[in-house]
Amino acid sequence: MRKEVDLGDRKVTLVGTAHVSKESKEEVRSSIEEIKPDFVGVELDESRYESLSKDSGWKDLNIIEAIREGKGFLLFMNLILSIYQRRIGLQEDVKPGEELLEAVNTAKENDIEYGLIDRDINETFRIAMEKLSLWEKVKLISSMFIADEEMEVEDLKQDNMLNTIIQALEEEFPTLKETFLDERNRFMAQKILDTDFENAVIVVGAAHVEGLSKELKRQREDIEVRKKDTGFSLPWMKLFKYGLPALIIGMLAYSFYQIGFCTGLNLTYAWILMNGVGAFIGAVAARSHPATWIVSFLAAPLTSLSPAIGAGMVAAYFEGRFYPPKVEELESVASITSYRDLWSNQASKILLVFILVSIGSAVATFAGAGYIASSIGTATSCASLPIF
Repeated sequence: MRKEVDLGDRKVTLVGTAHVSKESKEEVRSSIEEIKPDFVGVELDESRYESLSKDSGWKDLNIIEAIREGKGFLLFMNLILSIYQRRIGLQEDVKPGEELLEAVNTAKENDIEYGLIDRDINETFRIAMEKLSLWEKVKLISSMFIADEEMEVEDLKQDNMLNTIIQALEEEFPTLKETFLDERNRFMAQKILDTDFENAVIVVGAAHVEGLSKELKRQREDIEVRKKDTGFSLPWMKLFKYGLPALIIGMLAYSFYQIGFCTGLNLTYAWILMNGVGAFIGAVAARSHPATWIVSFLAAPLTSLSPAIGAGMVAAYFEGRFYPPKVEELESVASITSYRDLWSNQASKILLVFILVSIGSAVATFAGAGYIASSIGTATSCASLPIF
């Protein structure tokens, strides 16, 4: 898929690829050699380029430290998406991202200036995950595991297929569509327009072609990377993050001092049990070590009241610290092609512990908060409180 964009004194040719296609790889090389541009832009950032070119992203990664730094969900989402791409790519006998490397290699061979124009992938994931609700995160992970494997790779480049996928993404996950497509189009357009060239070839995923073309035409000089409202707005995510634990602590305190000590004790017991069981189920589902089950159960009631640290982080840190992955498991995690294999590799299992314990604890937190609120509303004494 090729689309020419006339910027007046400059010309841009957008080459849309399927990311896991032999035909895309060949089209990238032929387009650059035919057009002979003075600049080649590639939909990559530094970390993705290094990972693709050296194939050492996981091998050199300290998973424990990454989780401790709050990158657990980003790592897991990267792994799930790469597995999906890799499964399609194996059918085509091509690795995901090879056509992007082909663009860089072709530019080098022909002494053409090239640039990595995409936003850092970790930043993109961080923004997306902050915007997604808990239910959307659960739905997203579930949809990836049941994704249709029979889709023809080259169909991904066709307009009708693209429109269907983008429309579905916008309906099911409007936040993801905005973050992964619209915002990145604005970012890449800015990077392109900030580069000095007369004739450029820009290699991007086919889903970006139309949006990037519009951005380049519409905003040649002053493109916002991310729209920011200069007016006053409440930080709803921070309010929720800090407000929910404060609300729960407040309700428990109220039950002790206004309804009765016995009532407060029963509600606290219910809170501990619900949170512990939710995290425990997540740890078991991840097939972690039994010791991690116990740690998850004990940590969840406390971490669910802390906005800074979660039960999933504590459980994954414990699993990785005391049952670390072997060197060969770190080397092989990048070649996993089946979702079932996530449970047989300790490196990916640590990420599963993080995700599933986090989800179990989060579900239990909401359920526990609802139970406490309803019990306070109906109970006038310990005897009238439903025993959990």
